[in-house]
Parts: sequence; C-alpha cells; structure tokens
Amino acid sequence: MITVVVHEKGGQTQRFAFEGDNFSVGREDDNDLVLDRVNVSKHHLRLRRHEGKIECLDLDSTNGTYINGRRVSASRVVRRTDRVYVGDYILMLEGDDPSISAPEPPKPPPDSKKARRRDDVAAEVLPDFVELVDDTSGVFTSAQRVPAAGVESTYLDRIANQIVTSVLHSVPRLDPAKSSDIYDDDREQALTEIDAMIADLRDSLQLDANVDVAPLRERIALELMEYGPLGELMRDPEVRELQVVGSGPIHVIRETGPAQRLDLRFTSENSLQLAIRRIARKRGLLVEGGQIIEGIVESGFYLYAVLPPHAAKTSVLSLRRIRTDANSLAALVQEQVLSPDMRELLGLMLRACRRVVVCASGGVNLDRFMRAVVNEVPEDLRVACISDTGRLSHGRRGWIQVRRIKDPADTVDLSSVLGVLLRGGLDLLISQQCGQQDAGAVIDAIAGASRGAVVSLWGINGAHALARLAALGSTMAGGAIQPLTVSVAHAIDIIIRLNSGVNAEAMQVLEIIEPHVHADGTIEYRPLFTAGKASDGSTEFKATLSFNRYLRSLREQGIDLPPRFQRA
Repeated sequence: MITVVVHEKGGQTQRFAFEGDNFSVGREDDNDLVLDRVNVSKHHLRLRRHEGKIECLDLDSTNGTYINGRRVSASRVVRRTDRVYVGDYILMLEGDDPSISAPEPPKPPPDSKKARRRDDVAAEVLPDFVELVDDTSGVFTSAQRVPAAGVESTYLDRIANQIVTSVLHSVPRLDPAKSSDIYDDDREQALTEIDAMIADLRDSLQLDANVDVAPLRERIALELMEYGPLGELMRDPEVRELQVVGSGPIHVIRETGPAQRLDLRFTSENSLQLAIRRIARKRGLLVEGGQIIEGIVESGFYLYAVLPPHAAKTSVLSLRRIRTDANSLAALVQEQVLSPDMRELLGLMLRACRRVVVCASGGVNLDRFMRAVVNEVPEDLRVACISDTGRLSHGRRGWIQVRRIKDPADTVDLSSVLGVLLRGGLDLLISQQCGQQDAGAVIDAIAGASRGAVVSLWGINGAHALARLAALGSTMAGGAIQPLTVSVAHAIDIIIRLNSGVNAEAMQVLEIIEPHVHADGTIEYRPLFTAGKASDGSTEFKATLSFNRYLRSLREQGIDLPPRFQRA
C-alpha cells in the first residue's frame, strides 16, 4: 500500500491512501487530493502506476510541479525519498510497495575499460561537481554525482536547501515569522529530521557515500536554528563589517587588514532570508510584510537588509559594528558628530517644542541620529513617534508609538489615526524618515496642529529637504509644491544637515540652518553653525554671526536660554 503524505506550508501534515493506478491532485473537487490554494491549478498533476513504478505527470499547471527542486517537463519516476513541490505543499510517498523503493546502484562489468570505482573517484582532486556516466549501462542517476573533498559544491547546497525547506514545513516554529523563540522540543525534532533525511538520501544514493555528513549536518542546523555562518563572525570582536548578497560568499572587514572574501556562504538565498529575519526578530525589528529592515542588533552591530521582491532582485544584508548605541546627543558629541553648543541648541528646540527638520544624505545612519534626538526629549511631554516599525520611542511610557508599515490586521489607515492624535492635542509629533503616508499630518503639525514637530528625511541640503517634504505632502495641497515649500520654510525653526564628516567621519552635522522667507517669497538658508577643518587638520565646529541674532530672537519670543547662551 502507498500513502501520499502532504506537508502544508505553515500548516499541518496529512496522509491520504493511494489506491488504484491513478491519483490526481488539484484545486477542483473531482481530484483525489484537493489542495485549495490559488497557486495550485484546477488539475495540477497526476501520479500513476506504470511498468511497476510510480510516475508523476504535470498537467500543464500554471506554476509547475517540481521534484527535488527540478521542474517536471515529462513523466518522472517518484520514489520514497523524493519530494514533490506543488504550490505551498510538499508531497511524499510512504509505504512498503516495491514500486517506490530506491533502485539498486548500477554495477559496471568488471572488464569494462570505462568502469570506474567510487573509491578511485573520491581520491582524485575533482572540480566543484563531477557527473559520472556508466556508458555500458546507459544509466545516469544522482548517485553518480561525486562532490570534491573539502569543497562546498552546488550539489551539496541543493541537498541542504532541500532539507532546510522540508524541516521548516515540519517544524513551523523554526520560522522567525511565526515564533520568536526556538523551544528544546522543536530543536530536538529538527535535528532528528535532519538525521533522518540525510540517512534517506544516502540510502537512495542521492547523497554520495564519500560525503562527510557531520559538517553538512552542522551547516544545516546552524541555518535552521541560528544565523548560519554569520553567528561566529558576529561574535568576533575584530570584525567590523559583514556583507552577504544572496547565496554568494561573505565579505568581511576587520579592525586591521584588508577586506576579505571568505569561503563561507549560505546554502541558498532562502537560508539568508531566514537568518535576516531571525536577527531582526530578536530585537523587535521584524514587521510582517516589511522588506527593508534597519536597526541595532546583537553584538554591537547595526543591521541594514533588503528582501525581495525589489529592484536589486536578491536579498542583501549588511552588518556594521557601531562604537556606541548613541542613546543621547552627549554620546554623539564624543564621536565628533556635533559640538556641545550644537547639542545645547538642539536640546533647547526640543524642550521648547519648536519645529525641526533633520536631513541627511543616503549614506548616513539617519535613524541612529534620530534615536539620540528622541532620547533628549523631556519625558513629561505629549509625544507621538512615527517610524516604520513603531519602535522609535520604545521604553518611553506614555508616548504614542505609531507604526508606518501597514499590518494586515489594521482596520484604520495611518492618516486617520494621525488626524485623531493631532486633534486630541500633542506637544511634539516626531516622524522618522517621513513618508507619503504621514507627510500630510507632519505638515499640519509644522503649521501649528501640534506645539512642535521633529521630522527626518533624505535630502542633500536644506532646500532639497524642504522641497521633498512639500512634494510628499503635495497631494494634500493639490500639487502646489512651490507655495507649500515656502509655507513649510516659514514655519520651520531650524534645519540640521547630516552628511559624512569633513575628516571622513561616518556621520557629522555639517550645518544647522535657519530658513528665512523674504517678502517676495524667496527662501534664504542662513547657517547658524558649520563644520570645517581647523588649521591643524582636525574637525572644527563654528558658530556664525547669524547665531547671536538668532538667540536674541528666541529671547524676544519668551524662550529661556541656557546659561551658556546667556551672553549672546
């Protein structure tokens, strides 16, 4: 008797009896097995008995049928250890029926000059992947694929990916999208299944007997339950940067020495995505549907990741070790990001609930600077923080954390939520990397809907940043970008411009600017502070002549100046 085992992605495993000579699979009710998913065709495939074997035929399905990762283009024999991929399902055959037993390996005639012993092949120095064909028998099987000793071949990658995919279906809590923790029983079940699948692959001769399974098993286990090859590298204090693109080799930069391209990689892009999500999930950075992930993770690294589908097509992960978490502007002063006087002015703006724009070029860690800014805001203010993950103000009790990325469970759109918050009264509305979804509410806050606002966005200078903000919110103003830019500039108190530093620092406040609108509608961007090189080549921050005039205007508005500015 034969049983068809069905593993559903993220669901349960079921078994169905294969009786008779045919077993049809599809979405329609007239099939022997009904798989009601949109990526399964109405009549997807048929399993049939033919000449003492079980064959699989794809019935011109839309998304195709795959056996062990290869698309079925003609009838293919299916055995006990094979995996048939149908949409979100994996089908396997169980039972003691001889029609699904693994074949005996071919035995070449002893007098054949072309016959080769496996021991001889394993002893040779072979390329990454060698296919041996027994010309006398005319048979080619996966058992004749011999990986080179000590070389991570694409052959082993495919086997590892097959095992990872199957175990994830069997133990769904290993997927970080479903669970933040891996329990001991899940870990034990995963290791048991890995061992069982390796044994089955060896019995069916899909995994050559010369392969050392111990490192293969460890590699698969690390990808399923840890960070794959990244874990050990992240724990190395000498590692400063790591980058991985798809299943390509890992690039590493250490504190000393040149950049290196290591002989380490993930077995598949799916395993890299699994590691990215697991790293992000541990720090609360993972949002359902989110393709761009940024934030501080363990071992002092800052994570940048982008997941498909997107223009670059493949998964990309960058990890950069940072000197400090920069939980305050004081920490950034120590890093020469800004001067003590700059910090004092920004702190004054926050305490007085003024309107601040922070702009940065694309290569700057804008989120890191914004976290330091947020931690300078007094606890007793009424504050709403908008960010992609909604964790910008994590730990600040009484503050409102607003998530920009939509969750499938959301029943109220972001603009409606922000409208209620503004009408209810806020001291500060803070928007991290302002987007089109919240630009309208941010411009309302700048115009006076809340006492103050702090907004960050990408821009090469102050003029570019304000124009971009106006463009993001132009749908609220009928597309009138230039008049809206002038209105925003009239309401803004200061613009902080971030970029790489004058001495190649990773991040630095190059200018603090006061936008001033003239009577004819032109905008003048007056620098209050600038960064430059001193005579000895070091970084120097200078206050301009406009700064004292600006302090006098703040005093005239009734704002108490800190002692270090009293002399102005």
